Amino acid sequence: MKTKKLTNEDILEMINLYKSSVSSTHKLGEIYKIDHKKVSQILKSHGVEINKRGGQNKNIQSKEIEKTKTLKYQSSSGNKIMVARCKQTQKEFSDINNLSGALTEHILGLYGDIKIPKNNYQRKKYEKEFGKKWFEEYFDIIEIEKKKVRKCKLCDWTTTDISNQTGCFEIHVKEKHKITIKEYLEQFPEDLYLHPTFIKKEKEKQFLKNNENFVVCKLCGKKMRMITNTHLKNVHQISKTEYKLMFPNEKSVSNKTSKKLSETAELTNINQTPTWESNGEIEIKEFIKELGFITEKSKNRKLLNGKEIDIIIPELKIAIEYNGLYFHTEKMGKTPTYHLNKTIECLELGYKLFHIFEDEWVLKKDIIKNKLKHILNVNDGIKIGARKVVINKITPEQKSIFLNDNHIQGNDSSTIHYGAFYNNTMVGVMTFNEQRNMTKSVEGEYELSRYAVHQNYIIPGLASKMLKHFINEYKPPKIISFADRRWTPDSTNNLYTHIGFKISDIIKPRYFYYNSKIDRYKRFHKFGFGKTGLRKKYPDLDFTKSEKELTTELGFERIWDCGLIKYELIP
Repeated sequence: MKTKKLTNEDILEMINLYKSSVSSTHKLGEIYKIDHKKVSQILKSHGVEINKRGGQNKNIQSKEIEKTKTLKYQSSSGNKIMVARCKQTQKEFSDINNLSGALTEHILGLYGDIKIPKNNYQRKKYEKEFGKKWFEEYFDIIEIEKKKVRKCKLCDWTTTDISNQTGCFEIHVKEKHKITIKEYLEQFPEDLYLHPTFIKKEKEKQFLKNNENFVVCKLCGKKMRMITNTHLKNVHQISKTEYKLMFPNEKSVSNKTSKKLSETAELTNINQTPTWESNGEIEIKEFIKELGFITEKSKNRKLLNGKEIDIIIPELKIAIEYNGLYFHTEKMGKTPTYHLNKTIECLELGYKLFHIFEDEWVLKKDIIKNKLKHILNVNDGIKIGARKVVINKITPEQKSIFLNDNHIQGNDSSTIHYGAFYNNTMVGVMTFNEQRNMTKSVEGEYELSRYAVHQNYIIPGLASKMLKHFINEYKPPKIISFADRRWTPDSTNNLYTHIGFKISDIIKPRYFYYNSKIDRYKRFHKFGFGKTGLRKKYPDLDFTKSEKELTTELGFERIWDCGLIKYELIP
């Protein structure tokens, strides 16, 4: 038998068991997975007298515990299922008997390295003494109605994704029955209401028949409400600014969309008072209320002694700032550390402060909403275990589309891309880069560049699984990654720390450039505004001036973020 290393706590527990209920060194050896001779040595070294062989009387209670059957929970009817609901997070698990160890993993993740029954004997003993399973200190075992399912009318295939949010129904009819979802709905029009995305696309087609409602991309001829950055980058690999330079006299926004944007711009004019609420801030408040949380009625000026906080959820000690781009430039008095100082001051008072920039809410609203659900712990996606997914390398195109749809920063320039697949649907992506010689501190060092989960899924443990997959394949001596402090206010308790990373550096706030006349909803990266870059674009400028003077002259203002946290992992 392979000897197990015992802790002091294990040894004290062993001694108590031997004295009270388990007076057999062989039985103790089975419990602690060590040889019975080793048990005798441990007991003797602690002054415990060993019973003569055959002379011990096995405790009656010990015999009863060993004979007792382990409690098993099961639902009372076929229309219901039992789940284990966490008393702290309200998260539900279908493995009510903890056969997979999922409940144990969840408990340890929440409460740390607490004492739990380590073997079947201890679990039975707990059940006999308290009449319930040990993990019911942390979970309520309840019975709930089974989730509704939808059946394909061409076969017996079923799914719990009633309204086809993941697209699985569309994939099914295409692969199994070789027809499009449109052809299926023509056969069964009564199911049309179950396909809101299809309805939306059809309405969009009708909407774009009106000349006032669309513009045409001059590169591919596609009709669109507006020529978007996403379209230009993904389809034509150019920026919106480059498109405007190619077609300076062409409209990039339809007449109807332009009118709507103008109406929105009127709501954000600079003559408003400091306590004014922007349209985006109001929308975020309403969204949070829809999720079942109560926010303070007006901006809070008490928490930070006069500094405004846009949204506070008192019950969760979570605060949210909606940062309109114009109002949060240096021109409007926002210093380089303005946003970071608020974040730090809130954290010192026990509040986590998250910053949402205006362009993110306007252009990536669905991604932001999903992040808020995650922050507020009310994810409503499909829950699956990481063990159910398959990890494979993916193409740059697959990676690009997924990140643009599911990551707030969108696509990256990584060279290594992994996809997580569940029932042939890609539900997660993790990407890596090998560090350049000028930046890496260790030969073979890699950077974890992006990690994203499909907005319609919740997959505990996926990040750890994908990271281990990469480590097993590349065996890197060191991995680094950077977290945005706007979305990671607590540097010591987040996804990075949960999967083994440690803080290696704090990066000070970075600035971006903003010019509403060029793009109302865009922060330009500073790399394009160094003197070398400016000289190529604007050769007639006076380059004896500083970068800041030159950019201000061109109408650009700086806008600062909260900086980054650098993490590293030594596998």
